Amino acid sequence: SILQHHPNRTMATNHRKTTHLLLFIYTILLLTILPLPTASLEATWTPNPDDSGPLPLSLAQRQQLLELEVAITSSPDPTSTLAHVAQQNGMSQEELVGMLNRNRDDLMQTGDLEGMLQDVGAKMQQQGAGGGGRSMASATLPRRVLSLISYIVFSVAKTTSVQVSRYPRQSTLLALIFITSFLAVHNAPRNGIVISTGAFPPFSRGHTTILEPPMDYVQNYYVTKWERGGWEDSLPPSIELNAKQLKTKGSKSKKKSSKNTIGGVGMTRSLVVDTSDASNDEVSVETKRNGDDFALVTSAYKTISIESSVDDDEEMQHEAMDCMLESVSSIFDERRFAEFIPDSSPNLKYRSFLVADEDDGDVTEGAVMAIKLLGDFGLYGVQPLCLSYELDEDDDTDDNATILRCIAFHTLKGGHFDGELRLSVEQKSTSLVLSVVLAIPNGARKPPTRLAESIVSSLVKSISHSSQIRMKQTQSRKSQSKQYRERASGRATEKRHERYEQEKLQEEMAAERKRKWKRNNPDAGRYTPSGHRLRSPDGHPKFS
Repeated sequence: SILQHHPNRTMATNHRKTTHLLLFIYTILLLTILPLPTASLEATWTPNPDDSGPLPLSLAQRQQLLELEVAITSSPDPTSTLAHVAQQNGMSQEELVGMLNRNRDDLMQTGDLEGMLQDVGAKMQQQGAGGGGRSMASATLPRRVLSLISYIVFSVAKTTSVQVSRYPRQSTLLALIFITSFLAVHNAPRNGIVISTGAFPPFSRGHTTILEPPMDYVQNYYVTKWERGGWEDSLPPSIELNAKQLKTKGSKSKKKSSKNTIGGVGMTRSLVVDTSDASNDEVSVETKRNGDDFALVTSAYKTISIESSVDDDEEMQHEAMDCMLESVSSIFDERRFAEFIPDSSPNLKYRSFLVADEDDGDVTEGAVMAIKLLGDFGLYGVQPLCLSYELDEDDDTDDNATILRCIAFHTLKGGHFDGELRLSVEQKSTSLVLSVVLAIPNGARKPPTRLAESIVSSLVKSISHSSQIRMKQTQSRKSQSKQYRERASGRATEKRHERYEQEKLQEEMAAERKRKWKRNNPDAGRYTPSGHRLRSPDGHPKFS
């Protein structure tokens, strides 16, 4: 079973680029390989002194004369038909018969008589069938299109066979180029045209593709590899060194324990990176080569300050810090480390996924990176990874710094370098420090220094940009929610005030009406009903 973290984001320009490139290559090859269909011809013509030679007619005119002869001979009255045709053409019957006989003799001399007679017979039979009740389906548009396509296919096949027989070497080369191009166009959108899938020294260092490989293909490839037998890390075996060995080697490690691990999974747990000079403006990159423990340690770090993005209000600073912590935590949970890779850096794609063992149900997290310039000959290189460890707010690296999140991945066999990649974020007072470290132990394969620096700096820039965007989105949602609550509360208070004022006016109006009634009526307060309206009328009622 497979649990995926992220959907595929696309990328579908490889097929279009490959098609344009192949069309250009085809044009150049057709102009250079195949010779032009031109040839020199020397012909001499000697006029025939007598009239026994062939008529100076084209093949189409001879076929028409042969059709006329067949039509005359197959008519019910050949003599009348011959006379009618001769009269229509202004000729005598003897001249027409001589012309038809001479045409037959010429065709017999050239050897085309039998084939042309068959064509004429088939044509006459087809015309007779059409005149005697030809079906409508035979004259429909699909049949005509089908016949046209068949004619084109047969013409191309005939031309190809002629060219192959004339130029066998050029035709074989062109056929190989066409087959290779077809395979390239077919595989480009599916796997980026794979050159190698593993390390084959000295020909290949690892998984390499010509074009940018789709992440779905890379993920499915390593998931299938896991199902067939699992993954195997490419790190050298771990070596534990005690304090004396470290001292003789001149190590300045600040680790409290008496042992240190070099190589193996989790070797970056004790690796300390000094981020005291981290800046909020740009990414700081530091590289150490050929150390006592590591052949290459490349680190990049950057500060995300909260004070520069909010006012001096302490409450707003705490709210902004909470938004930033929430955004960074969501990025690490969703593994969106390469969401915003800058254009100046090599093209880098990252995908994280989970694989589950069907026997015991254990879940293992894997990841893949597709990086331009990492593969053979400067092409795209695929680097498989596996989760080494993940830390939360447990370990303190400094008195004023706390590790919020830390994730490390180690390399697997089939990639282009052997090491461990660590991504972490620390909190220092009112700021966060993002850091990415690529550590290559001694005796392992290492990438070019500039490429390693570009990888770690690109990841730091992407995580920083993603966290800032998410922080702004969270602040905007909270602000909109707060404004909505304030507007709703204001509208409710205003409605209560309006209802109170209306009730107050109604009470004042009722009191005023009562006061005026008492002032204008002398019997106000002393009037009592007489009760006459409740009596049964005895005759006509009287009102006084």
